[in-house]
Amino acid sequence: MTDTSRQPTFIIAGAMRCGTTSLNAYLREHPEIEVSTPKEVHFFDLHFDKGLDWYEEHFPGTGTASAIGEATPDYLYDPVVPERIATTLPEVKIVLLLRDPVERARSHYWHNRSRNREDLEFLEALQSESERVKVDREGWDRFSYVDRGLYGEQLARLYEHVPPDRVLVQTFDDLESEPGIVFRRTCEFLGVDPGFVPDNLGRAVNAYVRFRSMWLRDATRDLPRPVRNAIARLNRIEQDRYAPITPQARRYIRDRTRADNATAEKLAGVELPWVS
Repeated sequence: MTDTSRQPTFIIAGAMRCGTTSLNAYLREHPEIEVSTPKEVHFFDLHFDKGLDWYEEHFPGTGTASAIGEATPDYLYDPVVPERIATTLPEVKIVLLLRDPVERARSHYWHNRSRNREDLEFLEALQSESERVKVDREGWDRFSYVDRGLYGEQLARLYEHVPPDRVLVQTFDDLESEPGIVFRRTCEFLGVDPGFVPDNLGRAVNAYVRFRSMWLRDATRDLPRPVRNAIARLNRIEQDRYAPITPQARRYIRDRTRADNATAEKLAGVELPWVS
């Protein structure tokens, strides 16, 4: 029988490369919050046919937490997910982080490059996106640089199934500049003590790095965390900044997302600083 005490009360549903890993890491430290293991369960997009019992296995805590959640940033982008969430967890709260579509696309692109998933130059990758995403699920997921930044379409689809008062929209800009405010606002939304301050608050998680060996990175996934982290430190090639974006690439993304993001700002009821 399904144990409703093990079902999420909140989901960090997106967007990809917008700070969801960092926010999830901060929330994990809160004594009243339990988050899934692993962070991204992908139940509502890739594993929905496995059922709720399988889903609940990813929340192995004591069942005494005031808020239980997971963070799968693909959920906002996948069109089948909102209805599945609404019918399966009708009272769940949705947390979103949005980022300037230009910077989100650039981060997505360099994330792919760091993992040897992308060979094209940035502008060429943008211009090839419409064809590449049609090939298969992997192409749709991997190369959707511009399309994932069409937040207006995604919010409108989400609000068809989840009432806006159960959706919290914040920005990557605020998470980066004022992590304490974003964390406190999130805690208030989730109904837990907003006065708690995690030790890792403001520490970026999942920042861009390159790897000397992707084989070594993947081969160590199942090792104990201390060993895995020690190997990862040796395997990383730290890089603080992405290569500069060209004016042509910036304009290409901005032209294709400007109108949609103005709609997103109205739907979300929050200021999106990149909308002009």
